Amino acid sequence: MKQIWNILGSKSSVWAVWVQSVLLRGRSFWEINIPSNPSWSWRKILQSRDWCRGWFQTCIGKGTATSLWYDYWLPEGKRIIDILPHRLLFSTGLAWTSRVSDIMHGDQWNFPASSPDLQVLWSSISFNPNPSMEDHCIWKGHHSGTFTVHSAWELLRESRPENCVHHLLWFKGHIPRQSFILWLASKKRLNTMDRLHNARMLAHTTCILCAAHEESHNHLFFDCHYSNTVWRTICSKGNVQWPSLPWNQLLIWAANTYRKGKDIMHTIPRLMLSTTVYFLCHERNMRIFSQQFQSHHSTSRDILELIRTHIINMEHKCPIPDSVCHTWGIQQP
Repeated sequence: MKQIWNILGSKSSVWAVWVQSVLLRGRSFWEINIPSNPSWSWRKILQSRDWCRGWFQTCIGKGTATSLWYDYWLPEGKRIIDILPHRLLFSTGLAWTSRVSDIMHGDQWNFPASSPDLQVLWSSISFNPNPSMEDHCIWKGHHSGTFTVHSAWELLRESRPENCVHHLLWFKGHIPRQSFILWLASKKRLNTMDRLHNARMLAHTTCILCAAHEESHNHLFFDCHYSNTVWRTICSKGNVQWPSLPWNQLLIWAANTYRKGKDIMHTIPRLMLSTTVYFLCHERNMRIFSQQFQSHHSTSRDILELIRTHIINMEHKCPIPDSVCHTWGIQQP
């Protein structure tokens, strides 16, 4: 769409001038057929016309650069060829290559005598041409009339409500693999025992961490005795108080509480959450697939050591408060 904007409106782009003179050769961009052997980029540009028709509207000046029948110059960004049948347009005696200037006389319209249907169309044109200026294109997707990639994206994309927990997942200083696992957990897309049982892939649903209850996302984070013990150890060490809430509610609470992207006092709790979720999933998988069991003391120690190391690595990017250094046993340089 950016390239279409350049073709229709740019006077400074050498490429756009070349397209107008070599590929279009006076024809309307909206009219020409896709050649049998075009370049890849030219074919893609022509194919994209179907989903951006009507968004580029021509404002009439001299009328010499605008196709009478094929360009979008009528009020509300319409074009004549889409409104009336070809037979009726042929009856005007104007060629298919006619320009808007062919129905102009100075700064007034000189509409040809025609059928009542065409007269209704002519009477709907409430503006007069302006021979003192060139025809120019405006982008209807933005109030300024100037094309921007951002405004085009907002028009084309499927708009959905913002995920309120996004800044728990992707923040400055996040660990990508841990954020990915937390994202899956926030969507309840981890392969917990209850999901595998519902898919008829397992006969039992017992949590392998505590061997006492059915494993689900709510149980794993953090109703399970093992995971809850690890989580309480991490929160205690980090000197951060988290409420005892079901998994979804806990995420919403954290998203509303730790919103400041560059504040280290908000970064550390998010790092604690993603790291704990990641290590709990890792411990669970190691028990299932490798029959390797680790105590909650060892898991907590590994989590704390990784968080501490990551905070130290963040030191060169932002200053670490003395309280954080004291809590995590970090010596100031």
